[in-house]
Amino acid sequence: MGAAVLGGLLAAVVVATASLWVLQDARSRARLGRPVVATFGGLTVDRPEVWAALCLLVVVLFLPLYLVARRAD
Repeated sequence: MGAAVLGGLLAAVVVATASLWVLQDARSRARLGRPVVATFGGLTVDRPEVWAALCLLVVVLFLPLYLVARRAD
Protein backbone atom coordinates (compact mmCIF):
# COMPACT_ATOMS: atom_id res chain seq x y z
CA MET A 1 0.00 0.00 0.00
CA GLY A 2 1.33 3.40 -0.96
CA ALA A 3 1.63 6.46 1.23
CA ALA A 4 -1.17 8.20 -0.69
CA VAL A 5 -3.56 5.34 -0.02
CA LEU A 6 -2.67 5.24 3.66
CA GLY A 7 -3.05 9.02 3.89
CA GLY A 8 -6.47 8.87 2.25
CA LEU A 9 -7.54 6.05 4.55
CA LEU A 10 -6.35 7.96 7.60
CA ALA A 11 -8.24 11.08 6.46
CA ALA A 12 -11.42 9.02 5.95
CA VAL A 13 -11.10 7.52 9.44
CA VAL A 14 -10.59 10.96 11.01
CA VAL A 15 -13.63 12.41 9.19
CA ALA A 16 -15.81 9.42 10.11
CA THR A 17 -14.69 9.59 13.74
CA ALA A 18 -15.39 13.32 13.94
CA SER A 19 -18.84 12.83 12.40
CA LEU A 20 -19.68 10.05 14.86
CA TRP A 21 -18.59 12.27 17.73
CA VAL A 22 -20.82 15.09 16.43
CA LEU A 23 -23.76 12.67 16.22
CA GLN A 24 -23.22 11.39 19.76
CA ASP A 25 -22.63 14.85 21.22
CA ALA A 26 -25.62 16.43 19.46
CA ARG A 27 -27.91 13.58 20.58
CA SER A 28 -26.68 13.93 24.15
CA ARG A 29 -27.27 17.67 24.15
CA ALA A 30 -30.74 17.24 22.62
CA ARG A 31 -31.68 14.76 25.38
CA LEU A 32 -30.62 17.36 27.95
CA GLY A 33 -32.90 19.93 26.31
CA ARG A 34 -29.99 21.92 24.82
CA PRO A 35 -30.00 21.11 21.11
CA VAL A 36 -27.30 22.54 18.86
CA VAL A 37 -29.02 24.85 16.36
CA ALA A 38 -27.57 27.00 13.59
CA THR A 39 -29.28 28.99 10.86
CA PHE A 40 -27.50 30.17 7.74
CA GLY A 41 -28.86 31.22 4.38
CA GLY A 42 -32.42 30.36 5.36
CA LEU A 43 -31.42 26.82 6.33
CA THR A 44 -31.77 25.74 9.96
CA VAL A 45 -29.81 22.74 11.18
CA ASP A 46 -31.13 21.38 14.46
CA ARG A 47 -31.17 17.57 14.22
CA PRO A 48 -28.18 15.48 15.32
CA GLU A 49 -28.39 13.28 12.22
CA VAL A 50 -28.22 16.32 9.93
CA TRP A 51 -25.21 17.73 11.80
CA ALA A 52 -23.40 14.39 11.48
CA ALA A 53 -24.24 14.02 7.78
CA LEU A 54 -23.07 17.56 7.00
CA CYS A 55 -19.84 16.98 8.91
CA LEU A 56 -19.29 13.73 7.03
CA LEU A 57 -19.78 15.48 3.68
CA VAL A 58 -17.95 18.78 4.32
CA VAL A 59 -16.01 18.41 7.55
CA VAL A 60 -13.82 21.50 7.08
CA LEU A 61 -16.92 23.72 7.01
CA PHE A 62 -19.46 22.06 9.26
CA LEU A 63 -17.31 20.76 12.12
CA PRO A 64 -16.14 24.29 13.04
CA LEU A 65 -19.71 25.57 12.55
CA TYR A 66 -21.00 22.85 14.88
CA LEU A 67 -18.41 23.76 17.52
CA VAL A 68 -19.35 27.46 17.32
CA ALA A 69 -23.10 26.71 17.48
CA ARG A 70 -22.47 24.33 20.38
CA ARG A 71 -20.84 27.08 22.41
CA ALA A 72 -23.66 29.54 21.65
CA ASP A 73 -26.26 27.82 23.85
